[in-house]
Amino acid sequence: MKELKDMAAQYAAENTNSFLSQVLAQAFADGYRVGYHDREEEIPIDLRNGKTDFVDLGLPSGTLWSTDYERDENEILLLPHTKASNLEIPSVEQWEELRNTCQWEFDIDRSYDLCKAQCVGPNGNILRFDRTGKKNIDTLSEIWEIFFWVKDEKEGNNRNAVHMYNGGKKGPGAYYKSAQTVIEDFFSGYKLPIRLVKK
Repeated sequence: MKELKDMAAQYAAENTNSFLSQVLAQAFADGYRVGYHDREEEIPIDLRNGKTDFVDLGLPSGTLWSTDYERDENEILLLPHTKASNLEIPSVEQWEELRNTCQWEFDIDRSYDLCKAQCVGPNGNILRFDRTGKKNIDTLSEIWEIFFWVKDEKEGNNRNAVHMYNGGKKGPGAYYKSAQTVIEDFFSGYKLPIRLVKK
């Protein structure tokens, strides 16, 4: 009988590590799946499906910019800053690099509305920004202008966004076309388009 007890003790000692390893591995896998599922719930649309294309403009930082705004079906996706900030939106520094490193061209129509902006990178590749508008409440406003959120962690209710528009002024007998590309504060609950970046 003693021999059976010794054999049982030896068996338990040899198999405890294996059993605990399996239990811990299963607990880790379950936790990972739950965490991944929770993270997916925070993002309103699956942006990790490989559908976002990026362009290399030859920027000094090596930053790549998405070739288009993020979309929900065929419509431009508009999000408040709190949801946009969960995504890889550009920082103010990345925007400034794009603005200062590239050569810019602006298409302003006969009604003096900004239709699109294009920039040519140092390597000759082109990035285009079509006009988007923004949602202050539930309808698009300022649809002849270009907006998108940038990273901003300051206190308060306002957050930074890129704003491009025709800032020309009426003069004697003429309207001067003068496209502006600025960082402005907007209420964080407004819904603006999203452009993504990656290294």
